[in-house]
Amino acid sequence: MKCSIAASLEIKPVEFSRLTQEQRRSFDEDGFLVVRNAVNKQTIERLIEAGDRRARSFLDKPEVLNKEEYNHLDLRPGLLKEKAFFSLVAHSPTVPLVVQLLSPNIHLHSIALIYKRPESRDGSPFRRGWHRDIRIPKDLGHRDLPRVGIKVCYCLSDFHQPSSGMTLFARKSHLSNEALNIPKGQTDPENLEVCDLILNAGDAVLFENRIFHTAAPNRSDRVSRVLMYGYAYRWLKPEVYLDVPDERLLAKADPITRQLLGEYRDVDTVPWALQSWVKSHDIEPEPVPWTVEV
Repeated sequence: MKCSIAASLEIKPVEFSRLTQEQRRSFDEDGFLVVRNAVNKQTIERLIEAGDRRARSFLDKPEVLNKEEYNHLDLRPGLLKEKAFFSLVAHSPTVPLVVQLLSPNIHLHSIALIYKRPESRDGSPFRRGWHRDIRIPKDLGHRDLPRVGIKVCYCLSDFHQPSSGMTLFARKSHLSNEALNIPKGQTDPENLEVCDLILNAGDAVLFENRIFHTAAPNRSDRVSRVLMYGYAYRWLKPEVYLDVPDERLLAKADPITRQLLGEYRDVDTVPWALQSWVKSHDIEPEPVPWTVEV
């Protein structure tokens, strides 16, 4: 009988990773942070096995190099039913950094499996989709936006050359109070550095909701694979595609994973799991009082 690789995956409790001053400075200034070797080779193999199984019909399509939409898969429903994907919800090398950059009052907001098949290297300029996450500007505009969410993008393949399928970031654009300025007839903003990061399989990129980013073409000779987990404050509604995970996995999960998956549905309920965790590691954020005596 064939056994799924993911079926044997051990789900471990969250270990502590301290955010360094340099990491905080880099994230605050640039809007993103690279974490090298966030996922080991064995885990990558398990994630690819689960991802390829979910993406099988996409991977088996006939080759059409000159249609970008045809070669791009953004899959969201049902991912947490895969044990391999479930195991990264509270991944130790990355999620503790998210907690320190936001607060313990967070949950999982989204998850996406993104595959891009190779496209023509001589194709027309790739159509961008520059945007900020969580859609706050749609209602409140671009001025004085808060940081309310962070995505963790895990690389399941190498990104060793430009235009190989990795998301592009407009460095420092999270500090802008206006829409992105793109000259007419061009695809990218002016006066901002567009970063096409060089990454290895197993690296992770943390980026916040305010930074402008976009999909990029895959002009390489292999399928690009990434897995994205979005975390946000608990008072932000999760994406509609974030399915309830398998009850058997949830029953065995640690308290932090259960919090991240919505165990405390009342936002006024104290997030006990992560609050206790940050207290035990002496990284509690400064309390914000409702009133002060003057």
